[in-house]
Amino acid sequence: MTTPNPYLAPGAALSGLESGKDTYEPKLWAWRGRIGRLRYMAYLFIVSILNMVPVTILMGLLGAAGILSQNQDALVGLSALFYLPLLVFSFVLAKRRFNDVNRSGWFSLLLWVPLVNFIVSLYLIFARGDEGANDFGAAPSPNTTMIKVVGLVFPILFIVSIVGIMAAVTIPAYQSYKIKAQGGVSSQGL
Repeated sequence: MTTPNPYLAPGAALSGLESGKDTYEPKLWAWRGRIGRLRYMAYLFIVSILNMVPVTILMGLLGAAGILSQNQDALVGLSALFYLPLLVFSFVLAKRRFNDVNRSGWFSLLLWVPLVNFIVSLYLIFARGDEGANDFGAAPSPNTTMIKVVGLVFPILFIVSIVGIMAAVTIPAYQSYKIKAQGGVSSQGL
């Protein structure tokens, strides 16, 4: 008869994972855990859309009622109030993304520093996460097809909107320059 060694570590799985399973399914509304690059962009896109739709409808209704045109401070206050949950959630997502690259979630505070936040955002999008388990838990499960679609739509929409904004600014500026270069004669006067 063998006696168990009292100095052995307990055999229970303390990580919260099922035994033999080295990944977990990340939840959208969770504080702990890790998320990969594509899931980070997909979750950020989903929550941004979920926030923008009601804010746009409410601001449109308040604007149509004439409430916002009378008091601009109310517009600023309401905007801040409605976008506060989005800011908190983006902070939580950044924390989880930093955990994926085995960094402390406190690095998320860098997103509040002007100019540094741009570099940190690029890091969160392009830094490769740890392959297996790290100090912050098991690796997230592979992305589903829906996460891949939503995660890739976000950068495409971002690039298209940047190109649209640049076109909206540069085309009128170019037309104005062209009119001045022709000696002030506009094509409308012909």
